[in-house]
Amino acid sequence: MSDPILGQILNQLQQMDKRFDSIDVRLEKMEDRLNTMDSRLDTIEEQTKNIPLLQQAVLETLTVTKRLDASQSASERKVTTELNTHQHSIDILNRRQLRMEADIETLKSR
Repeated sequence: MSDPILGQILNQLQQMDKRFDSIDVRLEKMEDRLNTMDSRLDTIEEQTKNIPLLQQAVLETLTVTKRLDASQSASERKVTTELNTHQHSIDILNRRQLRMEADIETLKSR
């Protein structure tokens, strides 16, 4: 082979060597990025472990809140009923008092 052809082959091999070096650098960067992503995924996995427990706590709180609402509604109905009963009793007592006062006035008038 002639020297110019060998020179071209050597030149191309050197260019290929540079390209391979560039590819190696890029692959190393990609590997670093993948390692970073693995680390982040591990962190996310660790942080999300408690989500089921949080969901359970929220559901339990919701259940307790619903029970409290139902209990409060029942208590309000009971108190309203008792107030109505007391109001009715007070009205009856007021009428009796008015009758008694009228009867007393009638007796005084005689």
